[in-house]
Amino acid sequence: MFQAAGYPGMHANMEAWNALTRTATATIAFGAPGQRNGDNGVAPLASGGEFIGLAVATHAVTVNGDLYVLGDTVPIADEGVWFGKADAAIAAGAALNWNSATGRWTTAATSGTIFAVQGAEADSAASGADAIFKVRLRRIPS
Repeated sequence: MFQAAGYPGMHANMEAWNALTRTATATIAFGAPGQRNGDNGVAPLASGGEFIGLAVATHAVTVNGDLYVLGDTVPIADEGVWFGKADAAIAAGAALNWNSATGRWTTAATSGTIFAVQGAEADSAASGADAIFKVRLRRIPS
């Protein structure tokens, strides 16, 4: 058995990256995209929300498994390469969306539970559902 290359929300390489600090206004999983919620808050990305980055994994500040809960301090990366979990097979270079029903990245068209994530693309391919792959962020502030 081999150790996984990474896990959702883990930094994937040594390229430059940037993260903001926000307070969780709802539960948000490691590696999930977040949206602005008030002046300094972050909540999971929802329909019509303003994507501000993804929740960076850190086990040092949470005792709640692989997620942040209400009131936790959350590092939100808005650029760089991060590990994510795929909803299905994904080709390298594909534009990515977020499936809020499964909590995974996808190339499926936006719908009631699938939200566009501007500036997110697959930095590596994913072989299928639950595969760990690299997500590249190049967020352009609104």
